[in-house]
Amino acid sequence: MNQYLLLFFNLLKTDMIIFKKRIFEGTINTIIWVSIILVIFAYIFPAMGMSKMFGPLYVTGALVSSCIFEIWTTTINFVADISGNKTISYPLTLPIPSWLYFIKLAIGYAIKSIVIALAIIPLGKLLLLGRFDLQHFSVIKFPIMLITVAIFVGFLSLFVSSVTKSIFQLRDAWTRFLFPMWFLGGAEFYWQIAYKLSPTFAYLMLLNPITYAMEGIRGTILGQKLFIPFWFCILTLWGFTLLLGYVSFKKLKQRLDFV
Repeated sequence: MNQYLLLFFNLLKTDMIIFKKRIFEGTINTIIWVSIILVIFAYIFPAMGMSKMFGPLYVTGALVSSCIFEIWTTTINFVADISGNKTISYPLTLPIPSWLYFIKLAIGYAIKSIVIALAIIPLGKLLLLGRFDLQHFSVIKFPIMLITVAIFVGFLSLFVSSVTKSIFQLRDAWTRFLFPMWFLGGAEFYWQIAYKLSPTFAYLMLLNPITYAMEGIRGTILGQKLFIPFWFCILTLWGFTLLLGYVSFKKLKQRLDFV
C-alpha cells in the first residue's frame, strides 16, 4: 500500500509541476471575469433598485463557479484523449490500482481549482470594500468547505468525462446538464429566497448538489443565518462525491476496458 501511495503522490506532483506553468494565466482569467461581473452586480444593479446583497452573493458564489467553469477545459482534454490517442492507457498499466489513479485525477483537479480560486476573496474585498463584510468569515470552516467543494467538482468533472462520448457532445453536456445545475443551484440567489417564492422549487433544489456547494461556501463567509447548515452541506456533498466517483469508475472501466 505504501508503494501505491508513493506512486500516487509522484503522479500528483507531476500534474502540479505541469499546472504550475498556467497558474498565472488561470488566475488572470479568473480576476478578469470576476471583476467585470462583480462591478455590475455590486454597483450597477443596486443603482437600478436591486438588492445591495448581489455583490457579496456573487463573490462567494464565484468560488464555486470558478471550480465548475474549469470543468470545460479539463473535460475537453480528457475526452479528446480517451476518444483518440488514449495516452491514459499508459498510467493505467502502472503498478497502482486503477481506482486510485482516477482519484488522483479528481484530487489534481481540486488542487488546481483551489489555487485559482484563492484570488477571489481578496479581489472581492478590494472591489467591494465595506460592502463585503467578513466579520462572519470562519477560518476553520471555510477551508474545509472549499476543499470539499473542489473535490466534489473534481469527481463531477470525471463523471462528465465518463458519460461524454466525444468532444462534439461537450456543448450538449454543458447546456443540458452543467449549466442548469449551476444556475438553478443558487449561482445568483440563495435557498431561503427560493423557498419564500416557491417551496416546491426550493425542495427540488435540494436534489442538486451545487445547491449545497453554494450554500456551504456562503455560510462560511457571510454567516450561517441565511444559509443551509454547514455540516449538512458537508455530508451531502461527500455523499454525492462518493456516488459520482463510483459511477465514473464503472463507466470509465467499461469504456477503456482496463482491469
